[in-house]
Amino acid sequence: MIGAAASGSAHQRPPPDASSISLLGEDVACLVTMAMAPNTACSALLPWPLWLFFLLAAVTQTTSPAPTPELPVGFNTTLLFTSAAPGLNLRNCSCSAPVRDCDEALANSLCRCRTVLRSSLPPAGLWVSEQLTVWVKEVLLLEELLNRSVVHHLQLSFCGIQPVDSRILALLGVRTLRITAPEAPYSRQEITIAPSAGLSAEIETASSNASTFHLTLLDVALFNGLSAMKAYTVVGPAADTLSQHFPHLPFPDTPPSGEPRQNLLLTFVY
Repeated sequence: MIGAAASGSAHQRPPPDASSISLLGEDVACLVTMAMAPNTACSALLPWPLWLFFLLAAVTQTTSPAPTPELPVGFNTTLLFTSAAPGLNLRNCSCSAPVRDCDEALANSLCRCRTVLRSSLPPAGLWVSEQLTVWVKEVLLLEELLNRSVVHHLQLSFCGIQPVDSRILALLGVRTLRITAPEAPYSRQEITIAPSAGLSAEIETASSNASTFHLTLLDVALFNGLSAMKAYTVVGPAADTLSQHFPHLPFPDTPPSGEPRQNLLLTFVY
């Protein structure tokens, strides 16, 4: 759980240099809009100098309309959703059993929950090594909560009003991602973001390097569910070199491990 005095699977990230982290700007918007058309209309083109930097390659991906599979014994997840209390604060819950999406009363009954003030959220983002589920009502609050966060296993369940405009969410270290939107044509989709056989030698080498920095850029228009979720990974130059040209890319000066960063992998999910 998160918050100033909370404990559990969601922890505050080690504070990086504040000057090295910024919100996504026009650089990122131009970078990602070239391929994110299926769920939203956009016409921006990739700046031609980036073709000198990146090598396109696929990532392992699956999409599934099937029900959520049975969870193993010992399942535990952190659940975050907007509180009904004034001020749009958050409910931070630790759940030992699955809870039906968007059922706040059931979550408050079955899980150990507490209210977290939005003002107490760590500005550098969250650090969650286990399963994190977020019930999304408003995209702006989702950005405030998760932008620049380290999340390994993430489920985003949409509980708001469609359609959703295209906006980019930047996440670090994502391994598995699930998007659910009950009213959408593609209501449940899953993807694994991990190296697999058949990828280029450049990606395999970079992904096996402990100093590699992995940034996932997610288009929240996926909540509209108008097409199957897709993803691809690009290999960039040394991350510090890229930051000189695109200062708005939201990554810290050093990776979570504290080692100097050498390689950069960008995964686009749309």
